[in-house]
Amino acid sequence: MIKYPSIAARKRLLVMLLFFIPLAMYVRTLAPSITWTNESADSGDLVTAAFTGGIPHPTGYPLYTMVASVLARLPFGEPAQNVAFFSALGAAAAVVLTYSAARAVMPADLRPEVSMLAAAAAALTLAFAPLFWAQANVAELYAPNALLVAALLAVLLSQNPHRLELAALIFGVGLAHHLSILLFAPTVALLLSAHSWRREQIARAAILFFVPLLFYLYLPIRAAAQPPVNWGDPKTLAGFLWTVSAAPYRVYFFDFQLGDAAARLAMLSNYLFRQFAVWGVALGLWGLVRMFSGETRRRLAALILAFFLPAGYAIAYASRNSFVYLLPAFIVFALWLARGIAELTRMLPVHGSRVALIAAVILLPGFNLAANFSALDLSRDHQAIDYAAAVFRAAPRDALIVTDGDAHLFALWYYRYVRAPDARVAVVSREMLQYDWYYDQVQRTMPELPDKSLVPSLAQRLQEVIEQNLRRGRAVYATTQDEWFTAYSMKNLGALYQIVGRLQ
Repeated sequence: MIKYPSIAARKRLLVMLLFFIPLAMYVRTLAPSITWTNESADSGDLVTAAFTGGIPHPTGYPLYTMVASVLARLPFGEPAQNVAFFSALGAAAAVVLTYSAARAVMPADLRPEVSMLAAAAAALTLAFAPLFWAQANVAELYAPNALLVAALLAVLLSQNPHRLELAALIFGVGLAHHLSILLFAPTVALLLSAHSWRREQIARAAILFFVPLLFYLYLPIRAAAQPPVNWGDPKTLAGFLWTVSAAPYRVYFFDFQLGDAAARLAMLSNYLFRQFAVWGVALGLWGLVRMFSGETRRRLAALILAFFLPAGYAIAYASRNSFVYLLPAFIVFALWLARGIAELTRMLPVHGSRVALIAAVILLPGFNLAANFSALDLSRDHQAIDYAAAVFRAAPRDALIVTDGDAHLFALWYYRYVRAPDARVAVVSREMLQYDWYYDQVQRTMPELPDKSLVPSLAQRLQEVIEQNLRRGRAVYATTQDEWFTAYSMKNLGALYQIVGRLQ
């Protein structure tokens, strides 16, 4: 007589598969260094800040930077790839927790094997969805953020008697990582307010929430050491508030014409279909419809808000990579997809339901895996690091390089401070000279520059940086030739443009 594994054993095996199969794909396609692909130019900034004990762009991301600093300084491997592995681990763990959350939204009378397979199909479909996968193999913030979002949903939807304390801890850790988790505050409030909690539980939850926020002390402590990457110089209260409030990025909110609103709304629909395909979207919407008759109003409202608040933020935030903020919304949609698959099987006879489940587990994730593997394979992506290497080969040892845009700046920062820490090349961001704190940092290395009060505009500061260094006989280069340099004679050297002198 054949003895089949118990339900508990099958659950453990399924969880292992849900973790290790996506992880294997993410590691296979892992970016070998910093990358510009998938709007991940920030990888150069994040890893350089971590490697040098500095402060990356606002909001400073203290928890991520501290974890990444350990990985970036491992005695083996490329620092940026080691940090990218952190993304792979976070994404794979998020798949497992999405599965756990999906099981919690299944009908109570559903057979365990149906619940397990429907949740697994949805979680794996998410795992190989292009937006999710694109953040799982690069040194970026969004895969660890997805892990925290999935963990928060799994805890909130569970019947764990300690879910108040666990949710408070996860929410606090989430705030120490990325402030976008605030979009889940209404969901947290709705799901936790349905229960009467004891005073001692509330007290423990408050402590667990506030303790992770102490990670933000990293910012003033490290800023005091004047690391080479030191956004906002947050050792002062003004600098701290500028950094943690993401002050320079507020201009992106609703930074588009009213006529563009329809196009940005269409972006959500387009990305949704790209992640889950037509049949996946149909099943997910069916699952949401079925929840109207099977869930409490409070829980249903919480899940709808958990989808539409991050989606609305992604639409309203008009930055170049705002679509990454759709990731939490797609985790929620995966729960609806799991419910839709389960509801479909309930409409079929036993044999038909088994065939439908097996098809869902194989075909939905399989389609995403086959369709996206080639496009998301970054294992040979050396564009960013090759660019930086070419620039450093073209520039003399003590040159000054004026950069344009984040992609060039962050790639050169990474090469200068991680790959070539003994180099004497100075890398100055043209755009960042507008900030007093950055001009002060540049002035510390170039004391001949006038006080910032004497050169209040960006154009004046750029001119002083260029001309003071030319007077010293220093070779000055720019990464682009545009309207900012029309007053200068420039020589095209391929990767760089040498500023020869001022035109008469």
